[in-house]
Amino acid sequence: MSPTLSTTQHPTLYTQADGVRYRPEPMTVIGVLSHISSARAGVESVDAVNVYAFTSRDGIPLHVVYIHHTPGRWHGVKDVIDVYEIPTAALTDL
Repeated sequence: MSPTLSTTQHPTLYTQADGVRYRPEPMTVIGVLSHISSARAGVESVDAVNVYAFTSRDGIPLHVVYIHHTPGRWHGVKDVIDVYEIPTAALTDL
């Protein structure tokens, strides 16, 4: 895939709960931004929110957001991690 096709890509959410990985979920940019904003505001329920900018293996500029939720956020689940892959072009197309 060439970097010019990055505008057709959508953000993707990868979730892991107690070591179990769930199927990647495509999302809208607005949905991702809403989740990130909520995580940053959720001091009691979120342990860390980190944002990284880099280039993927196929040359597409990406932003990756790592969110680690605190234990007790969900009933019966101790460790939840959300990772969002966001093509940078999707952010700048807003």
